Amino acid sequence: MGKYIIKRILYMIPMLFCVILVIFLIMNLTPGDPASNILPITTQQSVKDAYNASVGYTGPLGLRFLNYLKGLFSGNILSYTTRENIFGELAIRFPITLRVGLIGFLLAAIIGVSLGILSAVKQYSFVDTALTVVAVFFGSVPAFLIATAGVLLFSVRLGVLPSFGLNAGIKSYIMPVAALTISGIPVISRMTRSSMLSALNQDYIRTARAKGCSERRVIWNHALKNASLPIITLLLTGFAGVLGGSVIVEQIFSLPGIGLYMLQAMNAKNVPVVMTCALLLAFIFMVAMVLMDIFFALIDPKIRARYK
Repeated sequence: MGKYIIKRILYMIPMLFCVILVIFLIMNLTPGDPASNILPITTQQSVKDAYNASVGYTGPLGLRFLNYLKGLFSGNILSYTTRENIFGELAIRFPITLRVGLIGFLLAAIIGVSLGILSAVKQYSFVDTALTVVAVFFGSVPAFLIATAGVLLFSVRLGVLPSFGLNAGIKSYIMPVAALTISGIPVISRMTRSSMLSALNQDYIRTARAKGCSERRVIWNHALKNASLPIITLLLTGFAGVLGGSVIVEQIFSLPGIGLYMLQAMNAKNVPVVMTCALLLAFIFMVAMVLMDIFFALIDPKIRARYK
């Protein structure tokens, strides 16, 4: 198992290299330049050229890419707009994105898995039907619409929650977290219901019931354990997706996290910031995939035996 984990970690190196290479080519081969996006539109072309040269946006593409890699390994990559070290800015912004994403993900996971189990146990009942209708409805509503509706209701109409920023303390996190939670619950609950129903129809469940096991033990010790593999897959990929998909929520609520930081960098043609943010998000996603394999091996003895 240890050799497999090391191998997977080593595989991440060329994959991360491909990620930053693709982002670099997209950002540099598309029309526009930093000076045209950052400086006033009336700025003379000579001033724009001087600005692009000062931030390192001139010269051969290969040399610019090598300079970025050099700065990446030395931990000193400067932003085109602020001329500050990107890692220092990420150190301030990443905890905000992680805090909002982690709280929203945990709430969505707990509520979604619980509702999915309840829906599977109460199959075809009024509870199951009601949960299905609610899940389909909210699953069809995008997160930005939920966030916008929350702003209109709780900020504009009722005035009980702030609509932007983090100046109100805990209250500032309520609507962003709620938007991520509400948008994540339907997918998790439906996947949990499907996996639980598949497990509850297996022969070992009938055998456990025939032996006199209580229904609670059948559900939690037998069905849920065997239905957990697809649920864990969805949860881990969903967590990585929450961090990457926080761009919309952070934009709506003006949260100074990685999502808003990356979006502003794309608008300003700030290539190093976009590349570094994409690299960080790709790294988180790949780590989630490695953790998924580890959890699979811990839960399923057949998978663990293949790694020995």
